[in-house]
Amino acid sequence: MTPNPTHAMLAKRVDLFKGISPEDVARIFARGLTMTMEKGNVIFYKGTTGNQMFVILSGKVSLLDGKKHLADLSAGDMFGEMALINNEPRSATAMAAETSQLFVLSETFFQKLMTKRIAIRMLLNIIGTMSTRLRTMNKRLLELTAKEGA
Repeated sequence: MTPNPTHAMLAKRVDLFKGISPEDVARIFARGLTMTMEKGNVIFYKGTTGNQMFVILSGKVSLLDGKKHLADLSAGDMFGEMALINNEPRSATAMAAETSQLFVLSETFFQKLMTKRIAIRMLLNIIGTMSTRLRTMNKRLLELTAKEGA
């Protein structure tokens, strides 16, 4: 499959696709599903089970725990990967903060539609993102603990 400039940009800027050629990104998109979520629509609810993760192609998504705002994610960010990897309930609600275009990746997509080389690269990229998020949260916890101890 011939990549277009969007596939080349995704291969460079989206953490999920780092180390994957624009040609392979084009193949992934040819086999995958994209969806548009209007502002205010819920993508998934905390506590539900799911076997899909999402990459934001455009727009913004908010992650919420009840009424508590956890984070805003934008183009290039991924979310929902924890439920895909460990089959546990969603840890937050995801809502479109503005009209957003999302690329959907399911467990079946990884197992059946991609070569092992690409699937492994994408899973390593997911693990890298999760590791970075964990490090960031650990740093925040240490800072909060230090403030409380002062």
